[in-house]
Amino acid sequence: MSKVEFLKEQIIEARVFVNRLISELPEDLWYVIPEGTDSNFIWQVGHLLVSQNFHTLTAVAGLNEGVGQLIPINEYNRIFNGMGTLHRSLRKDLIAASELRKQLDIVHEICLDNLDTLSDTDLLERLEPLPFRHPVAETKYEALSWSFKHEMWHSAEMEAIKRELGYPIVWMK
Repeated sequence: MSKVEFLKEQIIEARVFVNRLISELPEDLWYVIPEGTDSNFIWQVGHLLVSQNFHTLTAVAGLNEGVGQLIPINEYNRIFNGMGTLHRSLRKDLIAASELRKQLDIVHEICLDNLDTLSDTDLLERLEPLPFRHPVAETKYEALSWSFKHEMWHSAEMEAIKRELGYPIVWMK
C-alpha cells in the first residue's frame, strides 16, 4: 500500500465514523449547546468542513476554486475556524443542518479526488504557501495525516455533545 493510499483510507475511515455520529443526532438538535459544553453539533460539522478544506486541499494543492464555487468557504472560514476562536457554537438558523451536511460531503469528495492526483513523492514536499503557519505540519504528508487525526479528535467532542443531548454512544459493529 502506498502512503497516498494509506492516507486516503484513513481519511475515508474517519469520515465514516463522523457520518455515523451525524446520522445518530436529529438535525433539530444540531444548534443545541448542552450544559457543561461550549459547542454544538452544527459548529463541529462546519469546523470539520473548513478543516478538511484547509488541511487536505489548501495546504497540499493551494486554493481549490471548485470549493469556492460550491460553498461560501470564506464566510465559513470566519464562522468555523477553530484556531484561537472564542465561540465554538452557532445561533439557530444561520445555516440549515441539511445544507451543511451536503457541503461537508462535497468538500470530502473534492479532497478524495485531489488525493488521487498525488504520488508518494509529492507527500515529501513542503506545504503550499499559506497566509499563516500551519499549526502542525511542514510537509504535505503531515498535513494530510493531521486531517484524519483532527477529524477523530472532533468525533470525540461530537460524541460527548450527542451523549449530553440524550443520545448514548453506539459502538461500531
